[in-house]
Amino acid sequence: MMCYSNLLAPRWPKFALAAIFLASGCGDKEAAKPTAPPKKVEVVEAQRMSFRPSFEVPAVIEAVETAQIFPLVASRILYQNIAPGKYFKQGQELVQLDPYPFESAVATAESGIAEAMSNYEQAKANFVRAQGLRPQGYISAKDFDTAKSTMQAAEAQLNKAQTSLYQAQQDLSHTSIVAPFSGRVGHPNYAVGDFVILPTTVPITQLVKIDPVYVLAHIGQKAYNEFYAALEKLKQQERAVPNMELYIVLPGDTVYPFKGEFFSWDATAAATRGTVAARILFHNPDGLLLPEENVTLHGKLLEEVQRIVIPQKAVSQDQQGHFVYLLDKENKVKRANIKVGMRIGPNWAVPSGLNVGDRVLVEGLQKVSPGDLVEVTPVKIEQFLDPAPPNLRPAPHSLSTQLQQERKAFQEYQRSTMEPRHRNQPGDVYTPYDTGK
Repeated sequence: MMCYSNLLAPRWPKFALAAIFLASGCGDKEAAKPTAPPKKVEVVEAQRMSFRPSFEVPAVIEAVETAQIFPLVASRILYQNIAPGKYFKQGQELVQLDPYPFESAVATAESGIAEAMSNYEQAKANFVRAQGLRPQGYISAKDFDTAKSTMQAAEAQLNKAQTSLYQAQQDLSHTSIVAPFSGRVGHPNYAVGDFVILPTTVPITQLVKIDPVYVLAHIGQKAYNEFYAALEKLKQQERAVPNMELYIVLPGDTVYPFKGEFFSWDATAAATRGTVAARILFHNPDGLLLPEENVTLHGKLLEEVQRIVIPQKAVSQDQQGHFVYLLDKENKVKRANIKVGMRIGPNWAVPSGLNVGDRVLVEGLQKVSPGDLVEVTPVKIEQFLDPAPPNLRPAPHSLSTQLQQERKAFQEYQRSTMEPRHRNQPGDVYTPYDTGK
């Protein structure tokens, strides 16, 4: 037993010393934390660029004029020239109704006028004689008044007969239904031989004006107000309003070859949509643009402007508004509130809040905060090239002037189709209130 204890005894102090050393080493101080490396971000320099401001909005083709062609008299359809999609010029006949009943009515009215004219001439002669006899006392006042009232009654009957003739002539003219303006017709709703009864809610056909046409676009009320604020500012500065090139892109990305001409804003805004409707005239000589067709309206200023530009992805927004993260000279992050302007492709114009050369973070925004030190990778702003289509050409004439001239011609056409009402005016021959006394 003595031998074993002697062998083990020298080893216990070594284990004890090791345990004491380890315990004392762990209790002196904590291990030092490693320093986090700077976060990597991509940065662009704010630049002043020249570009042509532009926009694009969805739009729809709208007919300038659409007419539901209704008959004005009840009659049987003798023949019609209507074929779906057929083009008619103003004044061309669409439908011919049976004129026979109305020709008979005109003849009857003309006979009535002849009879009324004869009665009036006789009554007038009697009154003229009474005027000559009354001063000498050859007729009584009662007979004079009777002659006068008889003549006036005959005059009223003549006027009534003339009115009947005028109405009969108008009804006869309505048996020929013509195009009130140039355009295309739709499908006919009646066939030859049908008897049209009035009143009716079914039109004979629909006529649509196809040249020019409106392109109807809905513009946000904010953009509308900013537009007029900019116009007012230009007027105050006595500067000319810049010209804008308007064109449309058809389904299938086909560019329509004619430029548009701004026509008007709507008189009221659409409260539910928060927009104001704008109408642009487009030349449509071949009828390619069809009403209710969906298109995209593009607008582009003819003159270039210069603005400070940064990528859109660099801009964030919170309750304070739009902001970006910049880098100072020590590559530390700081916040800068900005005001954004128009979009230019993938970029955004910045009217205020930035200076040329400011370094703006575009990647890694979510992993940094103001005051962070970052590792910078410079990148360039993507240039946005948006040239106007090369095949655009203006309309051969002013479309607004064309509309004015066509509407004036239509008014003249309406006047020419109205039969003038010629009435006898017996009062030119005598003075109704002259009793001869």
